[in-house]
Amino acid sequence: MKRASLILCACALAACGARTQGTEVRLALQPPSTNNYPSYLAQWLGFYEQEGLHVTISQIAGASKVLEALAGGSADVGGGVYEQTIQMAAEGREIVSLISLIRSPNFAIVAAPASGVKSLTGLRGKIAGVSSVGSPSQFYLNYVLQAAGVAPGEVSTANIGMGATAVSAVEHRQVDAGTLFGSAVTTLQARQPDLVILADTRTPEGLKATFGVDDYPASCLLATGAWLKANPETARKIGAAVLRSLAWIREHSAEEILARVPAEFHAGDSTAELAAIRLAKPMYSVDGRIRKESAEAVQRVLSQSLEKVRKAQFDLSRTYTNEFLQ
Repeated sequence: MKRASLILCACALAACGARTQGTEVRLALQPPSTNNYPSYLAQWLGFYEQEGLHVTISQIAGASKVLEALAGGSADVGGGVYEQTIQMAAEGREIVSLISLIRSPNFAIVAAPASGVKSLTGLRGKIAGVSSVGSPSQFYLNYVLQAAGVAPGEVSTANIGMGATAVSAVEHRQVDAGTLFGSAVTTLQARQPDLVILADTRTPEGLKATFGVDDYPASCLLATGAWLKANPETARKIGAAVLRSLAWIREHSAEEILARVPAEFHAGDSTAELAAIRLAKPMYSVDGRIRKESAEAVQRVLSQSLEKVRKAQFDLSRTYTNEFLQ
């Protein structure tokens, strides 16, 4: 019995040693949401560790802050959006997507019933909320407005943040319409069942109608080109862990997924959260890859809002890589 106990202790110590000897990776992520659950679940389910990685996650508010962490060297890999790689390429800087998490930006442009706005053309002379001026949410709004024949200059924009603050801004008529993401949309729909949906990318049909493609890369894991060149095996392990996470999401129910999210990250309305997860599930990437036509669709959207992207000459294929996905 004593010998058995000693063996168990030795095994436990060996296991601890294996964990601490794993390759260290500093991962910068925005707070958990349906858009980045695959990155977090790879940690919560132990997939990074099983791939031989010791991952430390730092929560950072805002995709721009994630870029700063990558550029400044305080993070090895960051959770951002694919648009950022194109913006950086237009400035001559190499930030690369190594795995795409979801094939939609997962947003809807909505209007409160009391606003009187019934269509995108009805936004002329009105105020539309975006997470922040100059963010991807404004680029999406501009693109959708132009597709409807409305010049972006005909619509005023205001910062409404994300999550609860965005819901409150639309609900209390601080803006006439808002670009909301994920569970913020389902939360507001639960409170206002007659909420007017002006554009919706949360379903395959809505995504196709909005951008003309079946796959529009949004949330991704990003790294500098230099880091990827210096750490190809670590990048492969990250890719393997997140692909396992994506597979796990496909195989489990919304209830099982939400049960794995620590309580401190719950929004408080489990019904809305479950509805958001159910909508997001079909939109998660199957293989993590970005394809040429999808990258070109993102470049088109950015070009409409950003003169720098419109005029820059750069190799779009260098903004993403699929080489670390097996």
